[in-house]
Amino acid sequence: NKPDDAKPQSVNVEINADGQVFWNNQPVDEATLQADIAQAAQQQPQPEMHLRADRNVRYERVAQVMASIQRGGLSRIGFVTEPQH
Repeated sequence: NKPDDAKPQSVNVEINADGQVFWNNQPVDEATLQADIAQAAQQQPQPEMHLRADRNVRYERVAQVMASIQRGGLSRIGFVTEPQH
């Protein structure tokens, strides 16, 4: 038997300048975000969260989304940044 070295999938979470959250490019409200987080937390291995926030979004909003992800049981969060031009 070969060990199952399944790579964890990744989920893209984006926050636009208005504070709207997108889960894999789909706009979500708070209830849907919580449901998506709960579902992702049940996966084995858990997916990696790739968080991208518009540079104009308030830090408070980013912190709220990060806290929701962590409260939901997901711990692998990476920040995606855009290179300076």
